[in-house]
Amino acid sequence: MLRQIKQDLLSEELMTRLIPAIAVKVIRSKGQASLVEWEKLGKLKRALIPREAITEDHGKFLVAFDDLEMGIPYGVNWKSRLREEFVVPGAKIAEQLEVSGIWTKEDYISNPGIVQQAVLAAAKEILAELRVIVHNIPK
Repeated sequence: MLRQIKQDLLSEELMTRLIPAIAVKVIRSKGQASLVEWEKLGKLKRALIPREAITEDHGKFLVAFDDLEMGIPYGVNWKSRLREEFVVPGAKIAEQLEVSGIWTKEDYISNPGIVQQAVLAAAKEILAELRVIVHNIPK
């Protein structure tokens, strides 16, 4: 854990030195604030930042790394609220595929929507737990 924290801090320090500005997607702007999205270490991040921190270069929106890090994080931190692992047993998925009429390769290929619904049905306990988590998030 400590090693990962050190690696993350080192990565941030290197990014600050090597990448003076990060390309962002502006989700929306209102007044003096903008909601922006960018990728950091392979994960999407969102934050509210001052609108003036955004510059445009050849159609790309750029924000200094430090400005992104100082932004107000946007959205629910799902990782901190969810269990480390959710498991849907293969037998449960198989049962739902059969109940849904997916018995052959052709059934699978020609009915992708039904396949997705079968997998979701197999994961109903996960969805129920997620519903409880969302219900308990303060506004």
